[in-house]
Amino acid sequence: MSETFDLVFLCAGRGLRVGLELPKQYVDLCGKPVMVHSLEVFDGIPSIGRKIIVHEPAETERITLILEKYRISNWIMIPGGSTRQESVRRGLGLATTSRILTHNAAVPFVTPEMIAQVIAIDADCVTTATEVLNNMVRTDGETMLPVPRKGLRVVNSPQSFRAAAFRNAHETAAAEGKQFNSDAELMLHYGHVPQLVPGPAWSFKITDRVDLALAETILTRPDLFPAIHHDTPPQKHRVGPVALAL
Repeated sequence: MSETFDLVFLCAGRGLRVGLELPKQYVDLCGKPVMVHSLEVFDGIPSIGRKIIVHEPAETERITLILEKYRISNWIMIPGGSTRQESVRRGLGLATTSRILTHNAAVPFVTPEMIAQVIAIDADCVTTATEVLNNMVRTDGETMLPVPRKGLRVVNSPQSFRAAAFRNAHETAAAEGKQFNSDAELMLHYGHVPQLVPGPAWSFKITDRVDLALAETILTRPDLFPAIHHDTPPQKHRVGPVALAL
């Protein structure tokens, strides 16, 4: 029997930087809410178990209607916390599989191949990471220090974890009152070195209106971005090990 992975789907953010009436995960992106684009991909993979939707408590009805309208299967909902870290910890509490996946609802362009990469490596923490292509500097307003871009990566999702190690790290951080910017940083702090798999530059987190406009362009240019073209109905995808090229 193939391994099953519960998915902690993070949907509790308020997305204020987008500057729209709705949080970004509910904003229409070429006919579907942003969150649905990635959820449909996960829903088409047999090895994905329960989809644990961590949500803003006030948005229960909206999310339920979305999940039912797009016929997302095998889901359960849980209110998120005041921070992303607390939301992950709450979602993780409902996971029952030995390894789990996490994904951000504001990252719409996940593919079966990307999911295959993060589950192909059985490690405490595996994360998608995208190479930084721009020149970088660090500044305090008065001085500027160049930052070599070689080796820099943007940590993104999907991510996979051994549930026991991940749960223990989160519970320890909660007990110690420590906050981290990401799960990869949290795991590294507690001695679990994240394994990196390459993520394409077009799979990004929607943060502002520029990102939303770029996402719309990506979805309307299948000639440039064939990997995420969704004109055909979702199909069940077999996910297995793939070759990695870091």
